[in-house]
Amino acid sequence: MVKDPICGMNVGEKKSKEKGLIVRGERDIYFCSKNCMKKYLEKDKWYKSKSFGKIFPWFLGIMLVAGFVSAILYKFMSIYMGIVFIIFSLAKMPDWKGFVNAFSEYDILAKRVKFYGWVYPGMEFILGILFLTNQFILIAAWVTVFIMVVGVIGVAKNLLSKNQVKCACLGTTINVPLTRVTLLENILMFIMGIMVISRF
Repeated sequence: MVKDPICGMNVGEKKSKEKGLIVRGERDIYFCSKNCMKKYLEKDKWYKSKSFGKIFPWFLGIMLVAGFVSAILYKFMSIYMGIVFIIFSLAKMPDWKGFVNAFSEYDILAKRVKFYGWVYPGMEFILGILFLTNQFILIAAWVTVFIMVVGVIGVAKNLLSKNQVKCACLGTTINVPLTRVTLLENILMFIMGIMVISRF
């Protein structure tokens, strides 16, 4: 058995060869799926680079804070939450399996209940629709608070342990490491969820 260099899964050399999931070279590299092999072959693209991974989280953080402040000042919090949830969910969906593997590296619930990782992008998408259409807002806000509390605990634990893992908040297509920006994103969504609940 060898490790897939993308997702870290153990794969059998013979099985990978039979499926053509191998990149030959000085040292042959084996993969668990076509997605992982494709990612490996595309790893030199700009959005996979280390410099992008260092800059993008801070850009994202500034955008999220600016959106958060604007949403409160101009009273479009539900719309903002809906847009954020839909964008983040759609970013996860192209490589759903990769998201589940990356998410379970740091999320405390996804580590124990794999099903939670599988349904998470769908939950985000539904929450986005509910916030945008102003339907079942109280339920959506409570679910938001719950998943954000779980997220904050998992991200904080990982940051304190100084584990270097990939952030799955925008899926696995782009190279974004888990940073304090991920924690900030969860805290902002938690605060907005509480603010929505407090209206009722």
